[in-house]
Amino acid sequence: MSNEYKLCACPLDCFDVCSIRAEIIDGKVTKLTGNKEHPITQGFICEKGRKHAERMYSPLRLKKPMKKVNGGFVEITWDEALDTIADKLKHYINEYGTLSIAQYNDGGAAGLLKNIENLFFDYLGDVTQFEGNLCWGAGMAAQKLDFGDVKGHAPEDIENAKTIIIWGRNIVETNMHMVPFIKKAKEKGTKVIVIDPITTATTAISDWHIKLKPKGDAAFACAVAKYMIENKLFDHSFVYNYTKGFHELSSYIRSLSYKELLKLCGTNMDTVIGFAGALVHKPASIYIGYGLQRYKNGGSTVRSIDMLGALAGIIGISGGGVNYANKVYGSFIDWESAAPTKEPEHRYISKPRFAADLAGLDNPKVKMLFISRSNPVVQQPDAAEVAYVIKGIEFKVVLDHFMTDTAKLADIVLPVTYFMEETDIIYSSMWNSYMFYNEKLVSRDLDVKPEFEIYSILAQKLGMSDFPQMKEEQWIDKLLSKLYDKGLNASELKRNSFTKINVNPVAWENKEFSTQSGRFEFIDTASLNGCIASEQSKTSEDFRLLTVHAKESLHSQHFLTSEVEHPPVYLNSQDALRLEINSNELIELYNEYGCITAEAMISDKGQSGVLFMHEGWWKKNGGSVNSLTPHDNSDIGLQAVYNDCICKIRKQGA
Repeated sequence: MSNEYKLCACPLDCFDVCSIRAEIIDGKVTKLTGNKEHPITQGFICEKGRKHAERMYSPLRLKKPMKKVNGGFVEITWDEALDTIADKLKHYINEYGTLSIAQYNDGGAAGLLKNIENLFFDYLGDVTQFEGNLCWGAGMAAQKLDFGDVKGHAPEDIENAKTIIIWGRNIVETNMHMVPFIKKAKEKGTKVIVIDPITTATTAISDWHIKLKPKGDAAFACAVAKYMIENKLFDHSFVYNYTKGFHELSSYIRSLSYKELLKLCGTNMDTVIGFAGALVHKPASIYIGYGLQRYKNGGSTVRSIDMLGALAGIIGISGGGVNYANKVYGSFIDWESAAPTKEPEHRYISKPRFAADLAGLDNPKVKMLFISRSNPVVQQPDAAEVAYVIKGIEFKVVLDHFMTDTAKLADIVLPVTYFMEETDIIYSSMWNSYMFYNEKLVSRDLDVKPEFEIYSILAQKLGMSDFPQMKEEQWIDKLLSKLYDKGLNASELKRNSFTKINVNPVAWENKEFSTQSGRFEFIDTASLNGCIASEQSKTSEDFRLLTVHAKESLHSQHFLTSEVEHPPVYLNSQDALRLEINSNELIELYNEYGCITAEAMISDKGQSGVLFMHEGWWKKNGGSVNSLTPHDNSDIGLQAVYNDCICKIRKQGA
């Protein structure tokens, strides 16, 4: 019996990007644990990470390419699958042009080489693609407007803060490796403030939980800014020397009414004063989550929080920052060296408006659709309509590990490798700045292929002679060449499985911002005014439905084997009493987009008039919560507005 240990990194679209130690016995991964030698992972990983071996060896994994025949699926060879796809591509392009081909992907699995699929469609020509974001787009656009780029502090720097503000981010369940750093800071006397409309696991480690109304964040930020400006608590040196737009902002903020702002955010003046005092007790560090920007006013909401950071002068100082994401590597990936540049004129439609915009296309309509690294039938807003529109497209190709709800609608499903069966590079733009080399750990027991190989073969079958044909290591060395020039140690990366380039642990320490003015640019008053005035009208029968991430799953991935018949929905005890709803009773949530049956869970973690439930449930579990979420775009960043979901409740069968 052979026994060895190898290192890899988790490819899930997560803040932490954990370094994993894999135990391999007789060529099989038997156990996954955290790498104790990694500064972030520190020897522990989450439930999702521990499940990777179970998922890789799941009997439900697709074993060969599948083709739909008479409404069911049959196994076929790779030659038949790829020949069929190539023939369909040729047919639709000849008959309708390249715009009749559409490509949709998302962040279901990270990997540098997986992006070669985008290169394939660039070489194919002018195709239809989706722009925008289901996750963080509004906040990214917001920080680019304010700072010129999106940078965060190194994880270790949080220990230098006197006040840590976790704003709309449940780190215990979605960013768990931040917790040890916060605990070290608390041992030094640092105070932790959590702002969240729901009582989460993270509120248990806080010193103060501020429970705002959903969508009330910008109004609260404006109330705090008003108090800081009127009482001259803002950092005059930073504001006057390094910002743009303060005088206009100050005049507008002073004109606002505390009464109206407090009504919108659902708190009181003592909270505003107390929070302002904590914020200016420098250094204070703000960490923003993604849920608060999944509204129509999402971008302006993040900009209002950035505004507080600038007023407090916590930008560019150790232990400070307004941390939303941490882009380090993306701009240095050298696609130009790896492949001759192609600049096709793709036709773009909004990702959050998948169904409405795709159905509305003409001249030509989309005839063939590729879907990879995603499960849009479950994860897209207005999910029922998404399924209907996908069904109506003539030919669909899905690349996945499993027969998901989306894959069931395909004409051909291509089974792809799991990350331990392939070689790739993993890095994140969300929190830490480590890059990982994921060497192939085990052989492939199934007849599966990595995405980059699938598209390379397709390019050959289509006669795309200019499409680069390289092995994994060749691609990696080409794509990382600029980073090697910047000091990324290639041998260390491949030997230890991880490394990083030297970046300043304090974002914007030199106060040289990447905006056109070179200064931090405050949100304009028109955007801010629209942000705090954008509350939807509701009746007493309406509930706001918040969709939150589950601890045990990244989106829909880990609900594959769930035996839950109906997803649980959490409602406040006051609402349950008023509607005579008992715990574990089946109720129906409905609005103009659809209806789902859910199991009522009585909980005062939420507020009256607010429901919350985990996203990711499959159709077999009673239907996707996104059957209720609206298809719309945020104010900036083309972000999905999941949390702008208003629905009603009725007892089942009523």
